[in-house]
Amino acid sequence: MAGVPRFSVIIPTHNRPHFLAEAVQSVMMQEKSVFEIIVVNDGDPLPPFSADSRLRHLENARRGAIAARNLGIGAARGDVIMWLDDDDRLLLPDYLMKADDALRSGAGLVHCDGTLVFEDGRAERAFAHDADVNSLAGNNTILMSGACYPRRLHEVLGNFDAALPFYADWDWYLRVARAGHVLARVREPAVAIRIHAANTSGDATLAARQANLDALSHKHGLGKLVLKTHLDFV
Repeated sequence: MAGVPRFSVIIPTHNRPHFLAEAVQSVMMQEKSVFEIIVVNDGDPLPPFSADSRLRHLENARRGAIAARNLGIGAARGDVIMWLDDDDRLLLPDYLMKADDALRSGAGLVHCDGTLVFEDGRAERAFAHDADVNSLAGNNTILMSGACYPRRLHEVLGNFDAALPFYADWDWYLRVARAGHVLARVREPAVAIRIHAANTSGDATLAARQANLDALSHKHGLGKLVLKTHLDFV
């Protein structure tokens, strides 16, 4: 790919090739934006990708989800990082343009509304919430998929915290907001969030999530936090 991309879209993945292909394709459909896609594999070998100079593939050697995210950050060449989980997909073909407009207008982090899509056939639900430095002290209402911010923030604030595998995203938003950066919201359903049995917020991880939530609270002095998922906000 010639030149430097504006966006580095990072997609960590673990044994979801059928979903991953849709995630990648949804980024490829973005209009009038210069981007690269970095797929960071933390699972079994991936099937071959179609040849496209905008797409790179890294191996994380099963070191875990946060190591995969940090590997992607280190490899990013774009001025802006955008996250997309491997089981989600972008819905708006001009989302990167909208996010770019917000960043160029002074936002330090951009997030978006989404649509929760249930694999068991239940009706879709909207996810549409504001977030600021005060609200983040009690709840995380920012979807990781679609979150965009300048890559240089990691040079100042560090990478994702490996000690918080379930809440590294919430920890990051708190660090960004408390550093004084403006959080901006794209008020349109820009991402589809799949809800299925293999989500990391499922019942099988309940005890680990509670312990991690307590660790997040201790790190930021948040007091007692209630364990929640996306479904508790719709």
